[in-house]
This record gives sequence, structure tokens and C-alpha cells, in this order.
Amino acid sequence: MNASAAATTNETEVWSGTPSQWRHLGLYTLCTLIVLALLIASIMLRTHVSPWIPLALIVIPVFIAGKRYVQTLCDHITLTDQRLILRRGVFNRVTDYVELYRVKDSHFTQPFVERLLGLGTIQLRTTQDSEPLVVLSGMRGPEALWNQLRGLVEARRIARGVRELDVNSEVSG
Repeated sequence: MNASAAATTNETEVWSGTPSQWRHLGLYTLCTLIVLALLIASIMLRTHVSPWIPLALIVIPVFIAGKRYVQTLCDHITLTDQRLILRRGVFNRVTDYVELYRVKDSHFTQPFVERLLGLGTIQLRTTQDSEPLVVLSGMRGPEALWNQLRGLVEARRIARGVRELDVNSEVSG
């Protein structure tokens, strides 16, 4: 967020970053294996068919992996003391704002492989129509970020006077 936007809204940037490329380890590994298989196929089949056919097919997994790499590189997340700003897109940029007082519930998961890599996924359920479920996957230092986010949500809900009302829909008879 630029300084003029923060000055007009009295927001303070608390955290800023991007998801880790490690979250796509499975896809990158698969694309690498496909490229290797196509290279081997072009060597093995060079007497039967043109070796250029398997070599030309290498473009597909390289394109898929490259596209995912650039998309992740262009994802940017900013956490202020009032909202979560999600910027996505390579050519067409989409920016979503999630007001922190609208976060109803948060959930933190860290599967085994993500734990080994120091990554995790944070899910936020909100009352916003545009972003009812926000998933921040492949985040570095996820537990600290999640705890920081939870504290900011609670502080913002108190500042706005937001209270939650649970209504039981069961009819007692």
C-alpha cells in the first residue's frame, strides 16, 4: 500500500508478502518428470518417428509450470490493522479488500510436507459477499501470521463494536 492511501485511511501496514513457490512442488515435479520422459522418448524414438515431435511436446509442461510460477510471483498480500488486501493477476490485476471486522472464523492447517518446508495454509470465513472464503496457501511462518491476524481481527471487531449473534434454528417441541 502506498503512503498516501495509508495516510487517508489511517491504516498501518502490519505485514506484506507473497505465497511461497514451494506450494507448487508437486506440479513442478510432475512437469519435470514429463519433460524428462519426453526427452527420453525423443532419443529412443528417433529412428521410428521424428525426434521433433516429443521435443515439441515439451513446450506444454514448461508452459504450465512457467504460468503457475509467474501467477504465484504476481500474487501479493498486504495485511493492515484494518483490512487484508489481496492483489492477484499477471496482465489483469484484481484487488480484493477484506475488512478485518468481517472475518467470522479463521482456520490454520499445516500438513506434513508444508510443515517440513515451514509453510501453512490460513483460511478465513468472512461475512463479505465478494470473498466469503479467503484461502492463503503456501504462507511462510504461517502460525505467527495467523496469530497476528487473529489479534488484529479481534481488535478491529472491538473498535467497530461488532458482536456476533448465534441463533439456534432448531425448533423445540
